[in-house]
Amino acid sequence: MKIYTKNQELIGKKAFRDPRLTRRAERFRSPKVSFYGFAFTDQRREVCEAVVIDPQETLDLIVEDLDKAEALKAKGVSPDRIEKVLGALNREQLLCEQFSPDELKPIKEYAFVSAKPVVRYTGQETDELLAQIIRKTDSLFFFTAGEKEAKAWLLRSGADAVTAAGKIHSDLARGFIKAEVYNVADLDKFKNMADARQRGLLKLVGREYVVQDGDVLDVKFKA
Repeated sequence: MKIYTKNQELIGKKAFRDPRLTRRAERFRSPKVSFYGFAFTDQRREVCEAVVIDPQETLDLIVEDLDKAEALKAKGVSPDRIEKVLGALNREQLLCEQFSPDELKPIKEYAFVSAKPVVRYTGQETDELLAQIIRKTDSLFFFTAGEKEAKAWLLRSGADAVTAAGKIHSDLARGFIKAEVYNVADLDKFKNMADARQRGLLKLVGREYVVQDGDVLDVKFKA
């Protein structure tokens, strides 16, 4: 995930050191652990999925969006939608904090910056900041765990098993058959995969399965 920020201290890649992945790797002795990395940049804000600001930048975002909304109103663009946007901005509210994701969809094409998920940086620890970004973007982690590597993958909440498979590799989504799934929350409830299967903790799921936070996926596919 790319995140826009003007704060130069944050620029670069930041790994979210999810203790659940560490625990899974230790349990099954994975030789390599790959945490998910968030890319912070001060370039191409329009393609970034979230924005991190210092608190004093809040008004700057509102003014920028207010100028854009006023220009759209002057052109007669979507009067009802723009009036709602102006109402929120004139109350000095960020659009992402005033409207739900569904309410923001009709104005996505206008690229209001505060319609993106916005997180305020107040010097919190890296993992705490990243956890806030995960929540704001309505995202979750799922994991893969082969013999050589345990790895974290970021996914939007509500996505299905095929979408998750595509995050790993497009071939897995294209040839998806089934996926074996268990959740890291259940690690203490079984001794090995055979035991997990017998206890019903390791499930075989199809394309429509909605991936849950902390799921470990083993995708079965045809080449």
